Amino acid sequence: MDERQEDSGCGCQPPDPRQRRKLGTMLVVALAPLVPAVRAAEGTGSNTGTKPRAGLRLAVAMGERAGQEVKPADVVLGQDPVLAYPMDAGGKVLESRINLLAIVRVPEVDLAPEVKPHAPQGIVAYSAVCTHYGCPVTKTDAARNSLVCNCHGSAFDACKRGVVVQGPATRRLPMLPLTLQSASLVINGGFDGPLGPPTS
Repeated sequence: MDERQEDSGCGCQPPDPRQRRKLGTMLVVALAPLVPAVRAAEGTGSNTGTKPRAGLRLAVAMGERAGQEVKPADVVLGQDPVLAYPMDAGGKVLESRINLLAIVRVPEVDLAPEVKPHAPQGIVAYSAVCTHYGCPVTKTDAARNSLVCNCHGSAFDACKRGVVVQGPATRRLPMLPLTLQSASLVINGGFDGPLGPPTS
């Protein structure tokens, strides 16, 4: 018998770090219906300083490494997106529902010409707020290079500015341009489209 099992007396295995990360993702999905409509958070003016903008870095949104900087090596080809928030120069994480980002790596050869300059090493960032009902986008379909919403199955092409490849969503997922500075992923501008579900 494993020594750890003998010591604990319960026959339990230590928790797998991957299981903990999955639990964090499940929590986001479970809480999604409780979040108010996204359009209220889009606003302008007073919350401008809390939005993703050029010069900010990325912080892991949940799990064991929550609050730590997302590095290029963290974003693995074919795996589910790294969920992240913008982080300012002082290390403050700009954590809000509207700021949740899905960071995914895709084959550079598959990137559309207009996306390639904003996807260092094939790493692209999109709003993780689904444009159908506002649920979090937490999965990938590696065979189609797409980001997938767990709630209703909408899929968005990560290589082509988040265009819809499967409904019920009808509006593409907005992309956030990235650049690489001193081996760090840095936001290089604002979202290239409206966030969340259409308002009408």
